[in-house]
Amino acid sequence: MDMGNDQGSLPLTRTELRCLRRCAEGRTDQEIGAELELTATEVAAVLSVVMLKLRVPNRMAGLAKAARLGYLRHDQA
Repeated sequence: MDMGNDQGSLPLTRTELRCLRRCAEGRTDQEIGAELELTATEVAAVLSVVMLKLRVPNRMAGLAKAARLGYLRHDQA
């Protein structure tokens, strides 16, 4: 899914979006992993890739940028 290209950010995969949206809801890596059938370590790795793709230093900045880009809208796949 390509939601646009703000300042060089790369498109996110479905799994990346699912993890990101659950992170935005305040869920822990363990909670996200249980729901998506991933380990907490895998969730952390997925979210690290998301932050790299969004070109931000941490999750807080990532969530803010993801919101600006429309990635957190639930009407998106």
